[in-house]
Amino acid sequence: MSPKTIFASVALVIALGSLEKSIVTTPLPIIGEELGAGQALTWVVTAYLLAATAVLPVYGKLSDIFGRVKMLNISVALFLLGSVACAIAQDLPTLLAARVLQGIGGGGLIALAFTVIADCIPAREVGKYQGYISAVYAASSIAGPLLGGYFAEHLSWRWVFWINLPLGAVALWMINTNLKHLSKGRDSRFDWAGAGLLMTITTLLLLLMSPDIAISQASLIIATVVVMIMFMVVEKRVSDPILPARLFNLPGYLISVLLIMCSQLLMFAVLVYLPLQMQWQHGMTASASGLIMMVFMMSITSGAYLGGKRIAKTGLYKSLVVLGFALSVAAVFLLYQGLLMTVALAFAGLGLGLTLPSLNVVVQNVLPPQDRGIGLSMFGYGREFGGAIGVAFCAALFHIKVPVLVGEGGTDGLAQFDSIALGQGFTMTYGGLVIVALVSLVVAMVCLKAQPLSNDVAKPKRSYKPERSNKPESLD
Repeated sequence: MSPKTIFASVALVIALGSLEKSIVTTPLPIIGEELGAGQALTWVVTAYLLAATAVLPVYGKLSDIFGRVKMLNISVALFLLGSVACAIAQDLPTLLAARVLQGIGGGGLIALAFTVIADCIPAREVGKYQGYISAVYAASSIAGPLLGGYFAEHLSWRWVFWINLPLGAVALWMINTNLKHLSKGRDSRFDWAGAGLLMTITTLLLLLMSPDIAISQASLIIATVVVMIMFMVVEKRVSDPILPARLFNLPGYLISVLLIMCSQLLMFAVLVYLPLQMQWQHGMTASASGLIMMVFMMSITSGAYLGGKRIAKTGLYKSLVVLGFALSVAAVFLLYQGLLMTVALAFAGLGLGLTLPSLNVVVQNVLPPQDRGIGLSMFGYGREFGGAIGVAFCAALFHIKVPVLVGEGGTDGLAQFDSIALGQGFTMTYGGLVIVALVSLVVAMVCLKAQPLSNDVAKPKRSYKPERSNKPESLD
């Protein structure tokens, strides 16, 4: 089957997963007013993100054992059930529970789609499809708020969830029509205890970074440490752990996960805080700031496309990662200085776009077939977690100069700060991003090693017995 057919079969799945993160943001005020949500309204977004991130590694490991298609079908089915439950919810608790169910399904959409691509397209060739993937992401990110606003104003906010049903039905048809050959798994017992503990760790870490949690930070830190210790004890006792230690011995794997976290930290920081600066400090409208941010999204797509093409042609990727972070350093330094905002956005988007296909092919190239699902899911986990860290990191820096953002009456708490005070907060934020970008550049130059990329796709064995060894496994 041609790579284009494979990509077309999962493109809609990627679009569904990406669209759901942004389409609900625009109608949030209307949802809150109808359901009487009050200050708990942000949990409509947070509940989905928490669930989707927590189940990422679980889907990867389950797909290694039971096959990609089976788990992809389950993921889409749970996502659609959650969408129906959201659409018919009559109160906030029901909507939040439905969003958790939708997130449990949605967590597998993008992770498994990337794994399917890795199963069918060689590492050297997959780079050139990264541009198409980024285009799907960009289109979904731009269309999400527009569709959400249209549905809320002209139909009903419930159509934000009903729209998933026809799209999901087409996705299921394409998956089961074109990807039947990926239904095989391998014989192994699933590590349920490890999966539960890993999801708990993820949830606790995300709660730690959330600003609107009533639980004390000390309690969350203690709980996180205790669960981590339990996780390490459990993983040492099972024959096929959910997070195999051998992954971290693979050349370039851990560095690639770290660098994608840094890349997404920078990306989400710019996506969230630059529009806030344009609106709060410079008084621009939301639509005007959105048009300027399109420069960033289009540059990311261009960078990913050009980088993927370059990798497919030459097989070289390290220079693209280094160039990408160098452009990011220049971009955030311009933002720190308050100069040439549009140029800074173009540099940032192009640079971060270059890192996407480059780091992805490193991971795909070194993963053995039997660990491809969990390996790519952990890479995706690092990508999602990096975005969460980026928002929390920027919030912490911003609060140093602007200690109170929201008063009792809502966002009117910003009225007590003039543009100079707000500017100091944003300057502090961009200064921190300059340091992150510089550290990422140094790590990419020093720690990321160049390796030849494979032109073939290795197939997993039906029966697999994990070896208890500290040595890296063969890549053959």
